[in-house]
Order: sequence, then structure tokens, then C-alpha cells
Amino acid sequence: MTQKETQLFAQEYDVGEPVIFALYRQQQEERVTVSLKYRFPSQGPEEITCRKIFYPLRAEDYESPYLSWYNLICCSNNYGPVPVVPYMNRAVQKGRKVAATIYPASAQEYMSILAEVEQKPDRYYCYPYHPQEYRYLLYLSRTGTLRDYFDLDRLLQIYSDCGIALDRGQMEEYFSRELNWFGREECPIPIHFCTGSEEFATVGLLFGYPVASTVALIARTMDLCEENRQERTEEISKS
Repeated sequence: MTQKETQLFAQEYDVGEPVIFALYRQQQEERVTVSLKYRFPSQGPEEITCRKIFYPLRAEDYESPYLSWYNLICCSNNYGPVPVVPYMNRAVQKGRKVAATIYPASAQEYMSILAEVEQKPDRYYCYPYHPQEYRYLLYLSRTGTLRDYFDLDRLLQIYSDCGIALDRGQMEEYFSRELNWFGREECPIPIHFCTGSEEFATVGLLFGYPVASTVALIARTMDLCEENRQERTEEISKS
């Protein structure tokens, strides 16, 4: 039986004009579809679907205060035309994720964030991250390791139940590292452009993405609706 599509949340942004993003969930038996849609109120009520994410219901069984769909969808331009937003700059401090690369809007905000977290060295790490990407880019994380915040055995079992076999040895290595290691140059994982199942799973936890979304990413069960629509439009125009 297919359940009615329900809205998980909606968020409005100003990108020169108001745009509203909404995330929806729909379940059919043991499968779940999450859809990201947006609309410009000035252009009417029609919503444009820009992403569809498909995964087994089992993938939702891992919950944590540090993981959320909001972290995935509304932190930056991961999906659709979502702008980089200030939420990222305080998400770690507010306990919503264990790590983030953050984008202060000015030198003043940059120094303010550094000063704020430096007063709590027992709770946070914070330092410049690859400034060639963005002048004021910072890496900010809580202290400790992934093992302090997440249950590796349970995660491995859920991934396995979803048909994904992660390498336990590699995951144990990543889980043993201090969280600040992932933001340093000696870390072999390019956290903004990583590849590999274990790396996707690890970075997903760092940045607070739901396990279900990472399952879909690794399994390649995401529909990039707008890109596909553009490709079809180009094909039609050439025919």
C-alpha cells in the first residue's frame, strides 16, 4: 500500500526573490521516496521537483540528534538552488551536527566565530580550511571521535541490511580518528568531493546527513530530476 505523501519541512529563502523549499516523504511497503521541491511564490503555486531519493525503509532505523534531512537539504547548495545559509555557521555549536565547513560572510564574522569557539577548547576544534576554495572558509567540529557520537556496529548492520557492505576495518580506522583530523591536509578524504562507500558513509556522519540519504547515494538511487529534464529538453530540441 502506498501512503499519502507527507511534508517533512519547508524553508523559505531570499535569492533575490522569495523561494520556498519543501521536503516530502512517501512510503510504499518497505520502500521510501523523499522528494525535494521548490517554488517561487511570484510565479504561482506550482512546485518543481528537483530531487527524488529512494531507499529501503530499514535505512531510517538509525537516528541521532546529529543527523537530519535539514542538515542535508538546507545547509548549502547540495540540492537545487538552495543558497549557502548562516545555519551552517552555528549548527555544530547548537548540537545539530558534529562537524561542518562554514562560510562566514565577512572578516568580522570569521574572527567572531574563531574567538567564540577558542573559548571552549574542550568542546570544539576550529581552524581555516583550504582557503583557496573560499577566503573565509573554516572547518569546525566537536572534540572526540565519531565513535563518541555514533554506534558503528549498528550502522554497519543497517547498511548491510540495505544491501551495502562497508569495509569494517576502514570504518574502524575512520571512527578512531579525532574529528579535527578530517579537516586537515593529511586526511586523505577530500570531504567536499569524496568517493568510495566508506568515505561517503563517514562524511555523511560528519556533516549530519541522514543515513538513509547516504544509502541512496551509495546505491545510486537518486533521481536528479532537473538535470534529467534539461537533458530531455536538449535531446528534443536537437531532433
